Amino acid sequence: MQDDRRMLLKFSTYGFLKNLRFFEPFLYLFFLASGLSYLEIGTLISIREISVLLLEIPTGIVADLTGRRRAMIAAFGAYITSFSIFYLFSGFTLFIPAMLLFAAGEAFRSGTHKAMIMTHLDAENMADKKVAYYGITRSASRLGSAISALLAGILVYLWQGYNVIFAVSVIPYLLGMALMLTYPRELDGDLPERRLADLWSHVSDSFRQLIRRPGLLRMVVNAAIYDGFFKISKDYLSPMVELFAVSLPALLFIETATQRTAILVGVVYFFVYLNSFVSSRKSAAVMHRVGNLPRALNLLFFTFAGLFLAAALFLYVDVLLLSIAAVFFFFSLYNLRKPLVVGYLGDRIAPQQRATLLSTHNQLRSVAGMVIAPVLGFFADRYGISAAFAAGCVLLFIAGAVLFIKEN
Repeated sequence: MQDDRRMLLKFSTYGFLKNLRFFEPFLYLFFLASGLSYLEIGTLISIREISVLLLEIPTGIVADLTGRRRAMIAAFGAYITSFSIFYLFSGFTLFIPAMLLFAAGEAFRSGTHKAMIMTHLDAENMADKKVAYYGITRSASRLGSAISALLAGILVYLWQGYNVIFAVSVIPYLLGMALMLTYPRELDGDLPERRLADLWSHVSDSFRQLIRRPGLLRMVVNAAIYDGFFKISKDYLSPMVELFAVSLPALLFIETATQRTAILVGVVYFFVYLNSFVSSRKSAAVMHRVGNLPRALNLLFFTFAGLFLAAALFLYVDVLLLSIAAVFFFFSLYNLRKPLVVGYLGDRIAPQQRATLLSTHNQLRSVAGMVIAPVLGFFADRYGISAAFAAGCVLLFIAGAVLFIKEN
């Protein structure tokens, strides 16, 4: 039990450090200030998602076959290099290699750390605690996001520019890389002697498990589309807050628009992530209240689609505060649902294939994001952010109906 508490602390510390992404609340504002349109921003996001798509399965295989700690260290190294490019350079073309490196970090990281947590729970005979356990570690990451939002707002206010937040983001990622060195070797998973020819066998076995079980495939695609919509749409919150900050009389005493935006974005995102910190711990309670995992997953999916509709309507009638509130709850729903998805998949995937199949889920999420980002960007440029959310609402309701999770 003492070892479990120590590992829970390490897993939570990882989540906290990983989410000290000081740039995240200001990412779209950084791109807009660099002269990019919403369509160009969507294209950059699409490039990132295409790259993750191409790298997800290979990096998942590397994690399963050569050691998950090495994969995590490679992830942190790619992130740090990406942040350095964003800090030093500017312009659409120069942002492309930074996005490619960021995608490499995402591909090495996603799925791999979840597999490490599941391996630990299996070893401790705590497999039935997946949802609650992952909810705790995820809440630590949300706390990191809340703190980073406030600190990022202060940094932007003082520097009156956005690129400094990429430089500061390097520090926690160096600490995260060091943390990986303290993880026990057992979390690397089983590392038998394998030949390169065995890679295809590993991939084909994993995919056969997915294809032969339609319920599992449906859940993976359902979660990928949900995650893709959240990942792309959440960053529209900061431009909405910027519009609100410029018109808010209480902030007019502050000299520059950048400083007014920095204060309000920092405060809003602090409460966004603080709320996410709480909601991550409520996943198990939501599951028990609703009755079972499939029912909870479906309910949260359609509630998410309803919030898209609310955001679109409030933006259309120019009630910015209520539209911000609607997007605010995007984060609550996502953090309630994510541990449920991990628990659902963790119970249905063979231990030796977890990193690969969880990476497959993230690969499908990248496919969704690759399409969603430029589509929403096009609607935002041509018709406004309200139209982008309206389009997203329609697509989500269709996806939710087609990919409804059956209770049996």
